[in-house]
Amino acid sequence: MHRNESTYCDYNEAFNVYDQLRLPNASEKILQIFKQNETPLNQQRILEGGFGTGAYIDYIRHHVKEIYGVEGSDEGYRQASQKVDGAPNVHLQVGNILKLPFPDDYFHGYMVNQVLHHLDIDPSFPNLNIFLNEAKRTLQPGGILVINTCSQEQLHPHSGVYWNYKFIETAAIAIRKRYIPLEALVSRLENSGFTNIKTTIPSGRIFHDRYYEDPTIALEVDFKKGDSVYSLLSEEAIEDSNASLRAAIEDGSIYEEMRRTTFLKAKIGEVVIVSACKPD
Repeated sequence: MHRNESTYCDYNEAFNVYDQLRLPNASEKILQIFKQNETPLNQQRILEGGFGTGAYIDYIRHHVKEIYGVEGSDEGYRQASQKVDGAPNVHLQVGNILKLPFPDDYFHGYMVNQVLHHLDIDPSFPNLNIFLNEAKRTLQPGGILVINTCSQEQLHPHSGVYWNYKFIETAAIAIRKRYIPLEALVSRLENSGFTNIKTTIPSGRIFHDRYYEDPTIALEVDFKKGDSVYSLLSEEAIEDSNASLRAAIEDGSIYEEMRRTTFLKAKIGEVVIVSACKPD
């Protein structure tokens, strides 16, 4: 599956505005996890699957010997290539993360950032198993897999950490179903033969500051293009969402909702990092 073949989002369009909205959250935490490998970080060969516009690649390339990336979107590949500007230790290609074009035991570390929920429509998550098998195959013994994802708690439309989800409840419920629950993900990792599985809640934000300060951002077309959850809504549902949000802005209730989510984020974070090792 290529990332731009997502059944609910055209990433070739989304990536045109993605960097205006999103940040490479948890980059430093990911580096700290890769440092746990016996090989020094500056000697490691790292892979990112579904690298999007290359924000994580561009950050991590300065700390590792080589970094590879496979991305399903032509537009993501184009933007990432511009970011890294011919850096000699970066190797990018358009491809399929369910069929990686690399030999066995090749990478010291492999990361995916907010990618797993694009792999499956089927609630049994069959493509996740393929992904994990490919990750294990291409990692060296002792290599580390890092999965940046979200918990069901974080994604809840009324009690989660994303204030705009309250106004797109149908889409929020649908997107939650595409995220495998954390306990089930841990079980899949164990069943795939990974060990030393850890769950971490990193600090930091996934959006630029305006999202946390100005609710009118969620009325804008570019914001909706840059957040795939809106692709799950009809035009009529988007109009209804906009009307509800405008009413909440007018009566001031949106600001209480934003304060609630800010408080909750400090407790449960905006994303979850799950890491695991391929046995020696």
